[in-house]
Amino acid sequence: MESFVQKNWKILLGAAIATGVVAGAVYYSSAKTEVADAKVASKKKKPKKRKSKTSQDAPEAAVEKEVKTPTTPKVPSPVQDSTKENAELASQAKALGNKFYSEQKYEKAIEQYTKAIELAPTSVYYCNRAASYSNLGKYELVIEDCNKAIELDPKYIKAFHRRAVASEKLEKLQDALNDFTVVCVLEGFQNQQSLAAPDRILKVIATEKAKEIMKTKVARMPSETFISAYMDSFRAVPNDYTIVAELNTTNESDLLLKKTFEAAKSRKWQESFDLAEEAINADDFSTENIKAKALNYRGTLLFLMGRVDDAVSDLENSLLNDPKNINTIIKRATLYMERADVEKAVEQFEKANLISSTNPDLYYHRGQVRFLTGDFQGAIDDYTTSLKNESASESSVYVHIQMGVAKYKLGDIVGAEKKFREAKKLFEKSAEVWNYHGEILMDKQTFVDAEKSFDKAISMDPSSPLPYINKAILCVQWKQDAVEAEKLCRKAIEVDPLCDIAYTQLAQLLCHQNKMEDALNVYDQAIDIARTEAEVLNIVQCKEAAAAQIHVMKNFPAAVSALRTD
Repeated sequence: MESFVQKNWKILLGAAIATGVVAGAVYYSSAKTEVADAKVASKKKKPKKRKSKTSQDAPEAAVEKEVKTPTTPKVPSPVQDSTKENAELASQAKALGNKFYSEQKYEKAIEQYTKAIELAPTSVYYCNRAASYSNLGKYELVIEDCNKAIELDPKYIKAFHRRAVASEKLEKLQDALNDFTVVCVLEGFQNQQSLAAPDRILKVIATEKAKEIMKTKVARMPSETFISAYMDSFRAVPNDYTIVAELNTTNESDLLLKKTFEAAKSRKWQESFDLAEEAINADDFSTENIKAKALNYRGTLLFLMGRVDDAVSDLENSLLNDPKNINTIIKRATLYMERADVEKAVEQFEKANLISSTNPDLYYHRGQVRFLTGDFQGAIDDYTTSLKNESASESSVYVHIQMGVAKYKLGDIVGAEKKFREAKKLFEKSAEVWNYHGEILMDKQTFVDAEKSFDKAISMDPSSPLPYINKAILCVQWKQDAVEAEKLCRKAIEVDPLCDIAYTQLAQLLCHQNKMEDALNVYDQAIDIARTEAEVLNIVQCKEAAAAQIHVMKNFPAAVSALRTD
């Protein structure tokens, strides 16, 4: 669910192993209905198996059955004084109910399960009756019977699953999510088919909540690391900073734009944004070309702030004033990727190529799109062309890093290592090379070397949150040291309080340590600094997953204890 620019940033700076929607909290169950624990068998032959069907579009799955049933079950009558005899009669009633159920005579099946319950109530009888109610669409009654079944057997997976399905049918999504979570816990997260339905429900719940959050969310400047990474990925010369600095002008807008770019060169992003606003509002530019540069710059920052529609407007207006500006065209392609419109993004790159086939930024950013869409060889080809077309002053560490990672993705381990060695020589002061190489080493499980790489990155740039985050991941993966990992994530937040990845990784570590309430608070902080609805949605899903786990721990301790003892 991540946005294009968020993925792009992670690629640029090697941030993090991308977090899954519910990683570190709970993984969930699919809506597959259950099959019978045992088949009905007679002495003569076994009945044919019924195909498993999903809970969303099929009748309720088979009820639980005895290993043996009478060939012609008799309808029992209650016996008041004999518990053993009542149990036997109840079993016969259940067997007859199963027969009716298999014949899809659900009302008659309910009558027999009811008699079984009256004789000797068990969790199985209630759950079987719930299955019949489910096939009749009587979901409230399904929930009532599953409640009884769970009271009798707090670890009864089938009852939790049936209740979850019924709750989802009734659009009681939170209840459904909680029950599907219990199913996953009871199964020890080992059943791969039991990991989909809650994720689906999470998306629905989180989508609604994310939309509500975005209604009142105030756009803000993102992490400095985030902005710098994107800005530095454009290196074609002469750049707008240089062109505007050399202007000999007294126009108010021109002078304000000069100050804008001076602030940008000092990484004072909010100040530069405010100055760009002043320049555009004054509307006293000496030429349309200079106005286009102001609109391009403001549009770029609006894009990074998550105000995509406003960014589109600025870039479109910029192109009206300077139709052949490749930098603006590339950024418009990036906006299309943010909206998941790959076709239009590619069209923009083709348009830029017609204007100049030697622009290094064109090939680098097109390579990024190819990388993100899984075309690693195509990405390598574009990175190679980008390097071929760059001048000495346009040399960029990111192209070399991406080349190394793309080679690694293709399985060219030797080529990847060679590229990282070259990058370390070419960019001796770059912490990013060491950080990203550390990720590759961690993926290869050469943990000692990975740790050395992250430590080197930290020593070279203590203000970057990314190597702290990666080292935290390494601590858990290699040493199972969640305490040290938590410290590293908190350090990442200390050096960059606007780094959303640091918050989400910290929250997951807190979940791992069963510090669930603390995790919810950290997720709230992450939501506060997230830029786009897609990012908010991703974090809300993680938070809701953690909340579901808290529900299980508080309300179904038997399920949690079962997981711990296994």
